[in-house]
Amino acid sequence: MKRFCSVAMAMAICLLNSPGYAQSLSSAPVIRPADDSATVTELAPVEVVLPGPAMWSVVKGDSRVVIMGFVTPIPEALDWKPGRIIHALKGAKALLIPPEPKVNFDQILGLALNYHAFLLPPNKTLRDVLSAEDYAGVEEMGSIAGSSPFPFERLKPSASAAVLLGTQMQTLHLSTGEPVSTVKQLAKRARVPVREMGSLKVKTLVRIGKDMTDAQQVACFRVIMAEARWEAQEGTAAAEGWAQGDITGLRKHRFRGTDVNCLSDNLDLAALNEGQISGAERAIWDALATPGKTVALINLELLDARNGLLDRLKAAGAEITVPE
Repeated sequence: MKRFCSVAMAMAICLLNSPGYAQSLSSAPVIRPADDSATVTELAPVEVVLPGPAMWSVVKGDSRVVIMGFVTPIPEALDWKPGRIIHALKGAKALLIPPEPKVNFDQILGLALNYHAFLLPPNKTLRDVLSAEDYAGVEEMGSIAGSSPFPFERLKPSASAAVLLGTQMQTLHLSTGEPVSTVKQLAKRARVPVREMGSLKVKTLVRIGKDMTDAQQVACFRVIMAEARWEAQEGTAAAEGWAQGDITGLRKHRFRGTDVNCLSDNLDLAALNEGQISGAERAIWDALATPGKTVALINLELLDARNGLLDRLKAAGAEITVPE
Protein backbone atom coordinates (compact mmCIF):
# COMPACT_ATOMS: atom_id res chain seq x y z
CA MET A 1 0.00 0.00 0.00
CA LYS A 2 2.84 2.41 0.81
CA ARG A 3 4.28 1.99 -2.70
CA PHE A 4 0.92 2.59 -4.36
CA CYS A 5 0.32 5.65 -2.16
CA SER A 6 3.61 7.23 -3.17
CA VAL A 7 3.15 6.45 -6.87
CA ALA A 8 -0.46 7.65 -6.96
CA MET A 9 0.42 10.78 -5.03
CA ALA A 10 3.33 11.58 -7.33
CA MET A 11 1.29 10.94 -10.45
CA ALA A 12 -1.51 13.19 -9.21
CA ILE A 13 0.99 15.95 -8.50
CA CYS A 14 2.45 15.49 -11.98
CA LEU A 15 -1.03 15.80 -13.49
CA LEU A 16 -1.79 18.88 -11.41
CA ASN A 17 1.53 20.54 -12.23
CA SER A 18 0.96 20.10 -15.93
CA PRO A 19 0.13 23.65 -17.08
CA GLY A 20 -3.48 23.70 -18.08
CA TYR A 21 -3.90 19.93 -17.67
CA ALA A 22 -7.61 20.39 -17.04
CA GLN A 23 -7.76 22.79 -19.96
CA SER A 24 -5.95 20.21 -22.10
CA LEU A 25 -8.65 17.71 -21.21
CA SER A 26 -11.34 20.14 -22.32
CA SER A 27 -9.66 20.48 -25.71
CA ALA A 28 -11.23 23.80 -26.57
CA PRO A 29 -11.29 24.65 -30.29
CA VAL A 30 -8.17 26.38 -31.55
CA ILE A 31 -8.14 30.00 -30.35
CA ARG A 32 -7.65 32.54 -33.11
CA PRO A 33 -6.74 36.23 -32.73
CA ALA A 34 -10.45 37.18 -32.74
CA ASP A 35 -10.81 35.17 -29.54
CA ASP A 36 -8.28 37.28 -27.63
CA SER A 37 -9.53 39.70 -25.00
CA ALA A 38 -10.84 42.94 -26.49
CA THR A 39 -9.86 44.75 -23.29
CA VAL A 40 -6.26 43.50 -23.45
CA THR A 41 -6.06 44.44 -27.15
CA GLU A 42 -7.35 47.94 -26.45
CA LEU A 43 -4.79 48.60 -23.69
CA ALA A 44 -1.81 46.75 -25.19
CA PRO A 45 -0.25 49.87 -26.84
CA VAL A 46 -0.09 51.77 -23.51
CA GLU A 47 3.54 52.34 -22.51
CA VAL A 48 4.78 52.11 -18.90
CA VAL A 49 7.86 53.42 -17.11
CA LEU A 50 9.04 50.29 -15.31
CA PRO A 51 9.94 47.11 -17.25
CA GLY A 52 8.28 43.81 -16.46
CA PRO A 53 5.20 41.66 -17.06
CA ALA A 54 1.93 43.22 -18.20
CA MET A 55 -0.38 44.55 -15.49
CA TRP A 56 -3.88 45.97 -15.38
CA SER A 57 -5.70 48.09 -12.82
CA VAL A 58 -9.37 47.38 -12.07
CA VAL A 59 -11.08 50.35 -10.40
CA LYS A 60 -14.47 50.68 -8.76
CA GLY A 61 -15.02 53.83 -6.69
CA ASP A 62 -12.33 54.09 -3.98
CA SER A 63 -11.15 50.51 -4.52
CA ARG A 64 -8.53 49.15 -6.88
CA VAL A 65 -7.20 45.72 -7.79
CA VAL A 66 -3.87 45.59 -9.63
CA ILE A 67 -3.64 42.40 -11.71
CA MET A 68 -0.37 40.91 -12.91
CA GLY A 69 -0.88 38.28 -15.57
CA PHE A 70 1.47 35.31 -15.67
CA VAL A 71 2.22 32.28 -17.84
CA THR A 72 3.33 28.81 -16.84
CA PRO A 73 5.68 27.05 -17.05
CA ILE A 74 8.61 29.45 -17.29
CA PRO A 75 12.35 28.67 -17.42
CA GLU A 76 13.84 28.51 -13.93
CA ALA A 77 16.60 30.88 -15.03
CA LEU A 78 14.27 33.41 -16.70
CA ASP A 79 15.33 36.97 -15.83
CA TRP A 80 12.12 38.91 -15.27
CA LYS A 81 12.03 42.32 -13.64
CA PRO A 82 9.82 42.48 -10.51
CA GLY A 83 9.93 46.28 -10.18
CA ARG A 84 6.31 46.84 -11.19
CA ILE A 85 4.89 44.18 -8.88
CA ILE A 86 7.05 45.45 -5.98
CA HIS A 87 5.64 48.93 -6.60
CA ALA A 88 2.09 47.53 -6.76
CA LEU A 89 2.49 45.68 -3.44
CA LYS A 90 3.35 48.88 -1.55
CA GLY A 91 0.35 49.71 0.61
CA ALA A 92 -1.70 46.74 -0.64
CA LYS A 93 -4.18 45.16 1.78
CA ALA A 94 -3.79 41.67 0.26
CA LEU A 95 -2.21 39.57 -2.49
CA LEU A 96 -4.63 37.21 -4.23
CA ILE A 97 -3.11 34.09 -5.81
CA PRO A 98 -4.52 31.08 -7.71
CA PRO A 99 -5.62 28.11 -5.58
CA GLU A 100 -2.93 25.54 -4.91
CA PRO A 101 -3.78 21.82 -4.78
CA LYS A 102 -4.18 20.48 -1.28
CA VAL A 103 -3.75 16.75 -0.70
CA ASN A 104 -4.62 15.32 2.71
CA PHE A 105 -4.25 11.73 3.93
CA ASP A 106 -7.78 10.71 2.86
CA GLN A 107 -7.10 12.01 -0.65
CA ILE A 108 -3.77 10.18 -0.80
CA LEU A 109 -5.60 7.00 0.15
CA GLY A 110 -8.22 7.68 -2.51
CA LEU A 111 -5.50 8.21 -5.11
CA ALA A 112 -3.89 4.92 -4.14
CA LEU A 113 -7.20 3.08 -4.42
CA ASN A 114 -7.84 4.66 -7.85
CA TYR A 115 -4.33 4.08 -9.20
CA HIS A 116 -5.46 1.04 -11.17
CA ALA A 117 -7.94 3.23 -13.07
CA PHE A 118 -5.01 4.94 -14.79
CA LEU A 119 -3.35 1.64 -15.79
CA LEU A 120 -3.81 -0.25 -19.04
CA PRO A 121 -4.90 -3.90 -18.89
CA PRO A 122 -2.02 -6.26 -17.89
CA ASN A 123 -1.59 -7.53 -21.45
CA LYS A 124 -1.46 -4.07 -23.06
CA THR A 125 1.18 -1.35 -23.40
CA LEU A 126 0.95 2.20 -24.67
CA ARG A 127 2.29 1.11 -28.06
CA ASP A 128 -0.59 -1.38 -28.35
CA VAL A 129 -3.36 1.18 -27.85
CA LEU A 130 -1.96 4.06 -29.92
CA SER A 131 -1.63 4.38 -33.67
CA ALA A 132 1.86 4.33 -35.14
CA GLU A 133 1.57 8.08 -35.76
CA ASP A 134 0.56 8.85 -32.17
CA TYR A 135 3.24 6.58 -30.69
CA ALA A 136 5.85 8.29 -32.86
CA GLY A 137 5.32 11.35 -30.69
CA VAL A 138 6.43 9.33 -27.67
CA GLU A 139 9.50 8.06 -29.52
CA GLU A 140 10.40 11.62 -30.54
CA MET A 141 10.79 12.49 -26.86
CA GLY A 142 13.65 9.95 -26.71
CA SER A 143 15.73 10.39 -23.59
CA ILE A 144 12.98 12.38 -21.89
CA ALA A 145 10.66 9.39 -22.08
CA GLY A 146 13.48 7.15 -20.89
CA SER A 147 14.04 9.27 -17.78
CA SER A 148 10.41 9.21 -16.65
CA PRO A 149 10.06 8.14 -12.99
CA PHE A 150 6.78 6.39 -13.85
CA PRO A 151 6.07 3.32 -16.01
CA PHE A 152 4.41 5.46 -18.67
CA GLU A 153 4.17 2.50 -21.08
CA ARG A 154 1.73 0.92 -18.63
CA LEU A 155 -0.40 4.03 -18.12
CA LYS A 156 -3.48 4.93 -20.10
CA PRO A 157 -2.78 7.46 -22.87
CA SER A 158 -3.86 10.70 -21.14
CA ALA A 159 -2.02 9.88 -17.91
CA SER A 160 1.04 8.75 -19.88
CA ALA A 161 1.10 12.03 -21.83
CA ALA A 162 0.74 14.07 -18.63
CA VAL A 163 3.64 12.17 -17.05
CA LEU A 164 5.81 12.72 -20.14
CA LEU A 165 4.94 16.42 -20.11
CA GLY A 166 5.90 16.69 -16.45
CA THR A 167 9.15 14.81 -17.07
CA GLN A 168 9.97 17.15 -19.95
CA MET A 169 9.44 20.16 -17.67
CA GLN A 170 12.03 18.82 -15.27
CA THR A 171 14.46 18.03 -18.10
CA LEU A 172 14.10 21.52 -19.59
CA HIS A 173 14.29 23.12 -16.12
CA LEU A 174 10.86 24.69 -16.34
CA SER A 175 8.98 25.83 -13.27
CA THR A 176 5.24 25.74 -12.67
CA GLY A 177 5.67 27.39 -9.27
CA GLU A 178 7.06 30.61 -10.69
CA PRO A 179 6.40 33.49 -10.81
CA VAL A 180 3.78 32.99 -8.07
CA SER A 181 6.38 31.75 -5.57
CA THR A 182 8.59 34.82 -6.04
CA VAL A 183 5.68 37.26 -5.73
CA LYS A 184 4.50 35.53 -2.54
CA GLN A 185 7.98 36.13 -1.08
CA LEU A 186 7.84 39.78 -2.14
CA ALA A 187 4.44 40.12 -0.47
CA LYS A 188 5.81 38.60 2.73
CA ARG A 189 8.64 41.12 2.79
CA ALA A 190 6.13 43.93 2.25
CA ARG A 191 3.93 42.48 5.06
CA VAL A 192 1.05 41.96 2.65
CA PRO A 193 -1.29 39.05 3.54
CA VAL A 194 -1.63 36.32 0.89
CA ARG A 195 -5.01 34.73 0.09
CA GLU A 196 -6.00 32.07 -2.42
CA MET A 197 -8.85 32.63 -4.87
CA GLY A 198 -11.08 29.58 -4.47
CA SER A 199 -9.89 25.99 -4.15
CA LEU A 200 -8.61 23.16 -6.34
CA LYS A 201 -9.78 19.66 -5.48
CA VAL A 202 -7.52 16.77 -6.43
CA LYS A 203 -10.40 14.29 -6.35
CA THR A 204 -12.19 16.16 -9.17
CA LEU A 205 -9.21 15.72 -11.51
CA VAL A 206 -8.91 12.07 -10.52
CA ARG A 207 -12.60 11.49 -11.26
CA ILE A 208 -12.30 13.20 -14.65
CA GLY A 209 -9.25 11.13 -15.57
CA LYS A 210 -10.50 7.74 -14.49
CA ASP A 211 -13.92 8.02 -16.17
CA MET A 212 -12.61 8.67 -19.70
CA THR A 213 -13.52 6.35 -22.54
CA ASP A 214 -10.80 4.80 -24.71
CA ALA A 215 -11.51 7.33 -27.48
CA GLN A 216 -11.30 10.23 -25.04
CA GLN A 217 -8.03 8.85 -23.68
CA VAL A 218 -6.46 8.97 -27.14
CA ALA A 219 -7.93 12.40 -27.93
CA CYS A 220 -6.59 13.84 -24.67
CA PHE A 221 -3.23 12.17 -25.28
CA ARG A 222 -2.99 14.14 -28.53
CA VAL A 223 -3.86 17.43 -26.82
CA ILE A 224 -1.27 17.01 -24.07
CA MET A 225 1.42 15.85 -26.51
CA ALA A 226 0.69 18.93 -28.64
CA GLU A 227 1.32 21.00 -25.52
CA ALA A 228 4.59 19.14 -24.97
CA ARG A 229 5.73 19.97 -28.51
CA TRP A 230 4.77 23.61 -28.03
CA GLU A 231 6.59 23.69 -24.70
CA ALA A 232 9.81 22.41 -26.27
CA GLN A 233 9.62 24.65 -29.35
CA GLU A 234 7.97 27.91 -28.27
CA GLY A 235 7.55 27.84 -24.50
CA THR A 236 10.68 29.87 -23.83
CA ALA A 237 9.75 32.52 -26.41
CA ALA A 238 6.30 32.84 -24.82
CA ALA A 239 7.85 33.21 -21.36
CA GLU A 240 10.24 35.88 -22.62
CA GLY A 241 7.33 37.77 -24.16
CA TRP A 242 5.55 37.61 -20.80
CA ALA A 243 8.65 38.81 -18.92
CA GLN A 244 8.94 41.85 -21.19
CA GLY A 245 5.25 42.72 -21.04
CA ASP A 246 5.10 42.11 -24.79
CA ILE A 247 1.48 41.10 -25.41
CA THR A 248 1.96 40.85 -29.18
CA GLY A 249 4.97 38.57 -28.81
CA LEU A 250 3.24 36.49 -26.16
CA ARG A 251 0.17 36.02 -28.34
CA LYS A 252 2.40 34.93 -31.21
CA HIS A 253 4.08 32.16 -29.24
CA ARG A 254 1.62 31.00 -26.58
CA PHE A 255 -0.06 27.60 -26.67
CA ARG A 256 -3.48 27.89 -28.29
CA GLY A 257 -4.91 24.40 -27.99
CA THR A 258 -5.87 22.04 -30.81
CA ASP A 259 -8.89 21.09 -32.88
CA VAL A 260 -9.25 17.74 -31.11
CA ASN A 261 -12.55 17.25 -29.24
CA CYS A 262 -11.46 15.71 -25.98
CA LEU A 263 -13.90 16.14 -23.09
CA SER A 264 -16.07 19.05 -24.13
CA ASP A 265 -19.21 17.43 -22.67
CA ASN A 266 -17.74 16.52 -19.28
CA LEU A 267 -19.76 18.35 -16.60
CA ASP A 268 -17.05 18.06 -13.93
CA LEU A 269 -14.50 19.58 -16.26
CA ALA A 270 -16.83 22.35 -17.40
CA ALA A 271 -17.47 23.24 -13.75
CA LEU A 272 -13.73 23.14 -13.02
CA ASN A 273 -12.88 25.44 -15.93
CA GLU A 274 -15.67 27.90 -15.14
CA GLY A 275 -14.77 27.74 -11.47
CA GLN A 276 -11.28 29.05 -12.18
CA ILE A 277 -12.48 32.24 -13.83
CA SER A 278 -15.61 32.77 -11.71
CA GLY A 279 -13.59 32.21 -8.52
CA ALA A 280 -11.09 34.89 -9.58
CA GLU A 281 -13.89 37.22 -10.64
CA ARG A 282 -15.68 36.78 -7.31
CA ALA A 283 -12.45 37.40 -5.36
CA ILE A 284 -11.82 40.62 -7.26
CA TRP A 285 -15.35 41.93 -6.72
CA ASP A 286 -15.02 41.13 -3.02
CA ALA A 287 -11.78 43.13 -2.93
CA LEU A 288 -13.45 46.02 -4.75
CA ALA A 289 -16.24 46.07 -2.14
CA THR A 290 -13.99 47.80 0.39
CA PRO A 291 -11.69 50.83 -0.07
CA GLY A 292 -7.99 50.29 -0.69
CA LYS A 293 -5.65 48.45 -3.04
CA THR A 294 -5.38 44.71 -3.63
CA VAL A 295 -2.93 42.89 -5.91
CA ALA A 296 -3.87 39.71 -7.80
CA LEU A 297 -1.86 37.15 -9.79
CA ILE A 298 -3.93 35.61 -12.56
CA ASN A 299 -2.99 33.24 -15.37
CA LEU A 300 -3.11 35.00 -18.73
CA GLU A 301 -5.21 32.15 -20.10
CA LEU A 302 -8.03 33.56 -17.96
CA LEU A 303 -7.26 37.19 -18.80
CA ASP A 304 -6.46 37.30 -22.50
CA ALA A 305 -9.48 35.49 -23.87
CA ARG A 306 -12.76 36.68 -25.32
CA ASN A 307 -15.18 37.00 -22.40
CA GLY A 308 -12.21 36.38 -20.14
CA LEU A 309 -11.81 37.92 -16.73
CA LEU A 310 -10.94 41.48 -17.83
CA ASP A 311 -13.76 41.54 -20.39
CA ARG A 312 -16.24 40.35 -17.73
CA LEU A 313 -15.11 42.93 -15.19
CA LYS A 314 -15.34 45.74 -17.73
CA ALA A 315 -18.79 44.62 -18.91
CA ALA A 316 -19.96 44.65 -15.26
CA GLY A 317 -18.95 48.30 -14.84
CA ALA A 318 -15.36 48.22 -13.61
CA GLU A 319 -12.84 50.63 -15.11
CA ILE A 320 -9.80 48.88 -16.60
CA THR A 321 -6.55 50.80 -17.08
CA VAL A 322 -2.82 50.09 -17.24
CA PRO A 323 -0.99 51.15 -14.04
CA GLU A 324 2.23 53.11 -14.32
